[in-house]
Amino acid sequence: MEREDKNRLSTLGELSAILAHEMKNPMNSIIINLETLRSTIVELTKSDPSHQNATRARKYVEAIEGEIRRLDKVLRGFLDFANPSESTKVRFKINPVIQSLLDFLHLEFKQSQIQLTLDLSENVPPLFGSPDQFKQALLNLMLNSSQAMPQGGTLSVRTEADGSHIKIIVEDTGVGIDPAARDKIFDPYFTTKEKGSGLGLTIVRRVVRDHGGEIKVKSEVNKGARFEISIPGAIV
Repeated sequence: MEREDKNRLSTLGELSAILAHEMKNPMNSIIINLETLRSTIVELTKSDPSHQNATRARKYVEAIEGEIRRLDKVLRGFLDFANPSESTKVRFKINPVIQSLLDFLHLEFKQSQIQLTLDLSENVPPLFGSPDQFKQALLNLMLNSSQAMPQGGTLSVRTEADGSHIKIIVEDTGVGIDPAARDKIFDPYFTTKEKGSGLGLTIVRRVVRDHGGEIKVKSEVNKGARFEISIPGAIV
């Protein structure tokens, strides 16, 4: 089953790379023309500040710009999925990676009324791998959890030693995962979000597996979700 997943990811990765490449030129053209349109609107506004058409056009430009940013985010997701960055593998401790990531997300969580509980064990062994890839994977996982709590809630992050392995547990009090979708959440391009790319959790699982680990999920609808990552520690 894992080999089948790898073959499917490889094929989808190639398709993503082609799609991303083909989208680049049209996007660049749209951005150039949008800047030209913006300059024209500025000139119209200068000649007549109360020009209703100029005001309306400015709103349209802002709407287009917002959609371009969303499309660019999806495109970058495709590229990350198709061509994961090759980082130098080193021995590193996971707790500082988690702490720096949460420091980065602190303001966003505060604005979203998400309370954070942190329990990072000092006894976890170091990992051997890519801190950058792990940081990206955990970012995807934490953002996924925060998006599952649109009205706010609690995000718990914990690390603990499990023999020679490290466990990383990310738990939220969000909407939970429908049982019908639970087996599909790690599949490429599967998403229940209106504006989701369906790659976030796929990338999480790939990074975890590339480091010799596994990720499991437990969830109940309206009671939240619990993601548990188990990774072998670096051999001394």
